[in-house]
Amino acid sequence: SNLSKQRSEFSTNIQSLNDGIAISKIATNALDKQQNYLQNIQTKLENIDKKKNKNDIKQSINEDLRAFNKISYETNYKRESLLVQNYYDDSQNIEISTKNQTFSMQKPNISSFANQIFETINNNDLNNISNLSTAKQLVSSISDALSKLTDNFNNFSKELENKATNSIKEQNDNLYKNSINFGKETSDFSKSNISINAGNLIASQANIIQEQSVRLLS
Repeated sequence: SNLSKQRSEFSTNIQSLNDGIAISKIATNALDKQQNYLQNIQTKLENIDKKKNKNDIKQSINEDLRAFNKISYETNYKRESLLVQNYYDDSQNIEISTKNQTFSMQKPNISSFANQIFETINNNDLNNISNLSTAKQLVSSISDALSKLTDNFNNFSKELENKATNSIKEQNDNLYKNSINFGKETSDFSKSNISINAGNLIASQANIIQEQSVRLLS
C-alpha cells in the first residue's frame, strides 16, 4: 500500500515537472522567433538611409510588429498564456508544484515590448537623426531583454530537469529498498505459513489420538 502511494506521488510529480519543461521549451522557441522579427526591424532601421523619406519604412516595421505580437498571444500551454500577462490569470507567475516543492518564475509581458517599439516608430519623425537613434537603441535593448528571458526559461527548465533526475533516482532507490524488504517479508510469510500448517497438522493428530483414547476407555 505504501509503495503504491509512493508510485502515485512520483507519477504526479514527474508529470508536473514535465509540464514545466514543456512550458520552457515552448516559450524559448517563441522568443527565438520574436528575435528574428526584431532583427528584421533593426536591419530596416540600419538601412533606412537608402530611402528618400525615412518614414516610408514605418508600414513595413508595423507588419513585423504585428507578427511579433501575434506570437506573444498565441504562445500557450494548456490554455495558459506564457508570454502575456492577463488580468484574469489566477497568477502572474508560471508555477510548477510537486508534493514538497513549488518552482516559480514571473510571467513576462512581451506584448508591452511591441507597443513600445510601435509608439516610438510611429509617433516620431524618423528623418530626425535623434529619433532614429532612439528607435535603434530601443530595439536593441528589447532584443537584450528577450535574450535574458530566454536565459531565464532555460535556467527554469534545467532546475526542473535536475529535480526530475533526482526524483527518478530517489524512486529507483526506494523501489530497490522496498523490493528487498518485500522479498524478506515474503520469506517470513512463507515460514509462518509452514509453522502454522505444521501446528495444525500436530493439532489434528492430537485430536485423532485423543478420540482413539476415548474410544478405548469407553
